[in-house]
Amino acid sequence: MDKMGNRGKFIVFEGIDGSGKSTLSKNVFEKLSKKYPVELHREPTDYATGVYIRRFLKGEIVLSVTDQLEAFLEDRKLSLEKNILPCLDSGKHVLLDRYFYSTSAYQSDENFSPGEILKMNLDQGFPQPDILFFIEIEPEESLKRVGKRIKEGEGLEVFETLQLQKKIRDAYLKILPSSVIILDGTFAIERNAELCLDKIEEMIISGL
Repeated sequence: MDKMGNRGKFIVFEGIDGSGKSTLSKNVFEKLSKKYPVELHREPTDYATGVYIRRFLKGEIVLSVTDQLEAFLEDRKLSLEKNILPCLDSGKHVLLDRYFYSTSAYQSDENFSPGEILKMNLDQGFPQPDILFFIEIEPEESLKRVGKRIKEGEGLEVFETLQLQKKIRDAYLKILPSSVIILDGTFAIERNAELCLDKIEEMIISGL
């Protein structure tokens, strides 16, 4: 385990809808927590700011892109203030399901480029992750998975169309840093989880 007083590592998982991102982050959390102090969080959060965003994602309310960006920035401030930074400062590692790369990709349009939204977040002083995992998968395949979820009783979210998922994937590829670790979304979750664990443990042990 980390020595007391050492800052925890900030690990982010990104990907388009249906990529397996949430399942993977939970799997990695379960395995990592057996050896290290770690917490798993997600954005949007479960605070009122995040609930508001989820209402938008479910199509219950309509928000302009400007309003979406304001909502995500506000929720992210709470995410960092209440969840992420206290954990990192206490020496715990943090796994985060979605971060500002998602906002930059999903909320981009003809008025706001992915790079401009990314800069907007960085200008807020939001920290960059120590490790960023991106699950690469073709939008056609990801939406097949989303379709299975719908059959189980869940509805489509506002971004879950083939056209939008292609746009979002392209936007991601424009802003992901060179340090990103690309995972193959067609691999079994267990295989990708082991790849993630190897990278995370390597970083923890090296102290970098």
